[in-house]
Amino acid sequence: MLISELVGVEEWGGVGGRPFVVYKYAATLDGRIAAADRTSQWITSPESRAEVHALRAACQATVVGSGTQRADDPHLAVRSGRDDPRLRVPVQVERQPWRVVVDTEARTPRGARVLDDVAPTLITVAEDADARHLEDAATVVRLPRAEDGRGLRLDALLGALGERGVRGMFLEGGPTLAASFVSAGLVDRIIAYIAPALLGDGKSALQGGSITTMADILRCDLLDVARSGPDVRLVARPRR
Repeated sequence: MLISELVGVEEWGGVGGRPFVVYKYAATLDGRIAAADRTSQWITSPESRAEVHALRAACQATVVGSGTQRADDPHLAVRSGRDDPRLRVPVQVERQPWRVVVDTEARTPRGARVLDDVAPTLITVAEDADARHLEDAATVVRLPRAEDGRGLRLDALLGALGERGVRGMFLEGGPTLAASFVSAGLVDRIIAYIAPALLGDGKSALQGGSITTMADILRCDLLDVARSGPDVRLVARPRR
């Protein structure tokens, strides 16, 4: 599949005006995205990681939760072959996508890698959060809290991204934020990279959310299966 096909560009206009949400994760054969000690770099191969940069480049925003930001301190900018010859990214990056951290309590530290000037950064926080340390380092957007008090309202988040020209949103985790999107029926495409490896303990791809019984299981249609170096890449569409 072409990169545009992987992220479902042809479907971007069919989700009611909001950004199209592409959820990507990398896991072991036993479904772990991180070890018990929270380390997660690197589960998948250099080939898969290079492809992820191309997927990021095809969207207008890369989104992570505050837990992922604090655990991994990700940079989230796209690196092309021009920037790093080891990354065989088939897309030249003319304009960096937004780097977005969903950070309800504004806990992103001032020294976070995502706050450098390589790409634009947007931090979404609760309306009552103290985000003074971030206001001169990123675009800070205040959003209402979710009705259950956990996190931010996802419709407001998508609205804020849509106002900034985001048509395709690349959701890279973590598991709590991803589970919220899945539970709300807001994931439109899933791209899973499965490494031929086992961890035995650690984090799973989704944690929390509203699916608690087999009666509510979210079935998906498998769109593509392919190799990515030693890994397997699965592309699926949730059934509505």
